[in-house]
Parts: sequence; C-alpha cells; structure tokens
Amino acid sequence: MRDAQLLKISFLVSTLGLVMLYFVAAHSQPSLAKISEIDYDAVGSKVIVEGQIISKSVHKDGHIFLKISDGTGKISVALFSGTAEQLDPSCIEVGSSVRAAGRVEEYRGSLEIIPRGGSDVTCWKSSPSP
Repeated sequence: MRDAQLLKISFLVSTLGLVMLYFVAAHSQPSLAKISEIDYDAVGSKVIVEGQIISKSVHKDGHIFLKISDGTGKISVALFSGTAEQLDPSCIEVGSSVRAAGRVEEYRGSLEIIPRGGSDVTCWKSSPSP
C-alpha cells in the first residue's frame, strides 16, 4: 500500500514539474543581443536585435527580407508574407530603426532571424543625425 502511494505522489510531482517547465520556457523572453554576438551556435535559439534597416528586398509572394545593422554587425531578418502583412509598410523602409525578436536560422550559409508574427517586429522612423 505504501509503495502505491509513493508512486502516485512521485508521478504527480513529476507531472507538475514538467508542466511548470513548459510554461516557463514558453513565456520566457530573450534579452537584447548585439548582432556581433550571434553566431552559428545560436541557431535554433530566440534572440532580440535592434538596429537600422540598411537594405530591403520584397519577394513577389509578399515576403520582405531586411538587412539590419546595429553598429557591431549585420544580419538578415526574414518577414514572411503572414508576418509582413501585419506591419506598417511605410515604416519598413531603409533608414528606419527596427527591433525584431525571433529564432536564429541558417539559410544558404548565412544567419537570419525569423520572427513568428507581426507582434515580434517593431519599427520606427530614425531621427536624422545632426
């Protein structure tokens, strides 16, 4: 009888621990990273970067590919059509500032950040330098 109770308690505590780990992992936010700190070891991890849009390419299917620089490095940000259509197109322009959160991926030998949706991307017009 005692072994059965111990087994039930162990199962309950283990299940509760797994549920708590899931919620912590799902709701944790990565910190702001310098682009120069993002390397191939970061592939698959979530990052947040902030920088200036230095180039923009629009695909015929509505995808937008940005190259951003934060002064320490450059990285591509791929805004697939579902994400791109959620954003203000007048703000996603060369010279604007952008903050993007997403997963680091490798595509054709280069690193890029893939935001999950429009809420992972914020942009604003940069003020001109004096």
